[in-house]
Amino acid sequence: MKLEKFKSGTYLQQDKYKSFLPTKINEDFEYDDMMINKLLAEAERELSKLNTYAKLLPNIDLYIKMHVLVEASKSSRIEGTKTSIEENLMDKHEIDPEKRDDWEEVQNYVKAMNYGIDKIHNELPLCNRLIRDIHKNLLSGVRGKHKQPGEFRKSQNWIGGSTLSDAIYVPPHVNDLEDLMMDLEKFINNGKLLVPDLIKIAIIHYQFESIHPFLDGNGRVGRLIIPLYLQTKGMLNKPCLYISDFFEKNRTSYYDALSKVRESNDLIHWIKFFLNGIIETAKIGSIKFENIVLLKEETDKEIKELSGKVTNYDLIMNCFYSEPHLSMKKIMLLTNISEPTLRRSINELIKNNLIIEITGSDRNRLFSFKKYIDLFK
Repeated sequence: MKLEKFKSGTYLQQDKYKSFLPTKINEDFEYDDMMINKLLAEAERELSKLNTYAKLLPNIDLYIKMHVLVEASKSSRIEGTKTSIEENLMDKHEIDPEKRDDWEEVQNYVKAMNYGIDKIHNELPLCNRLIRDIHKNLLSGVRGKHKQPGEFRKSQNWIGGSTLSDAIYVPPHVNDLEDLMMDLEKFINNGKLLVPDLIKIAIIHYQFESIHPFLDGNGRVGRLIIPLYLQTKGMLNKPCLYISDFFEKNRTSYYDALSKVRESNDLIHWIKFFLNGIIETAKIGSIKFENIVLLKEETDKEIKELSGKVTNYDLIMNCFYSEPHLSMKKIMLLTNISEPTLRRSINELIKNNLIIEITGSDRNRLFSFKKYIDLFK
């Protein structure tokens, strides 16, 4: 099918409202718009550069944890959570009680992402079963726990407005849900199609958001699928590209571009928006990795000038690259350094501005690797 002739679907009269029935997508897509080729080539170049940085960075998995947390923070913020990156790094008991629901949603996003990454590494395809399991991880024990975690909806949902009759968008009727999700699963895993993978995931994201298969959490699951799909296709060696920051910064344009497909069949506009998001996100990711390398080189150099054993400082700082907000108790657990030695080492790191102390309590001292956190803002 030509993208220029794409028909997004039809509005069907239900009882007192109209629901949108998306066109099935499991087929090849072609296009005449050469700007797509230009954006596609640039996006693939930037992803390749990002992968190169990920390969070159020593102990890459230490830094990936921070990338996942930032993605969780940004994606959840689109849905209205208010916690900062610093707060999301804290333990639950350190969080203002009024913000704990938001904090828990972000932590669930991290769990859902790590669950998906683990399953894909163990060669489970990106299928409806995995999508449901990711949703279950996302909503278990948080505000959406009563909205059928891990199950496709059995009732009508809607976006915007207070009722179905004044909603901004009403997704397909439940009677069409199973058929549409089966078609989406086939499209995701159809290796015979000639559609470039970045165009394919753009279409997948649009279709998933249009189907809106869950009662809650559709936006977050839809954004989670993007890096997971790119990993299944070998376009990412590590889960280091997270587009939610781009979507959050361009929130109005993001929703408008999705709506424009349904309202005027303009799938090309959405694909261009999506590819621009990949380009910008990959560029920012490469810069972050480059800055991490520079920060580590600078930190390693300063550590060698400190009094005490360099190996102890290395152990401590590696903990901070993985979790840049830590208590004395947690560092002791992670490093097995004796308490007196750890106290001396920590105080030396603070004195030389390598880390900062964020509490003055002798019993429960908390520390932050602020320079590292700032790279992700």
